[in-house]
Amino acid sequence: EGPIGDFSLRESERPIVFVAGATGFAPVKSMVEDAFQRGLKRQIHLYWGVRRLQDLYLPELPTRWAQEHDNFHFIPVLSEPEPEDGWTGRTGLVHEAILEDFPELKEHEIYACGSVRMVEAIFPFLKQHGAEDGACFSDAFSVSARSMAFQPRQGS
Repeated sequence: EGPIGDFSLRESERPIVFVAGATGFAPVKSMVEDAFQRGLKRQIHLYWGVRRLQDLYLPELPTRWAQEHDNFHFIPVLSEPEPEDGWTGRTGLVHEAILEDFPELKEHEIYACGSVRMVEAIFPFLKQHGAEDGACFSDAFSVSARSMAFQPRQGS
């Protein structure tokens, strides 16, 4: 059974950009697994932003997905890597990595999950690069989450 509630994949042909902030990976994991189970062939990019390497839990799972599914791409981003991490991957803020890879987001669906602060901070930057209001969805971790990007589920 796939994810339920308002934070679920929309029926579309647009490429998908997932933005997971730290533990925001948990709901994204459910959505990605649902996409694979449904046989979706849309391009899927997962950007997972954490402070340090140790903050990536289950990093082998999205790495395996990328090996098993040609349409899936995993981009971990560390904002504060320590020398002992030995990190050679992407660094900085997660939305900066997205904008480096996608200077134009007009034709993409964007799903962001993480803290309210992270979700509210990234959408203005993404919208400056063409992300459309009706194609930006979020699940922020707070009872009083008020993201300008939140879109209620269509057709209910």
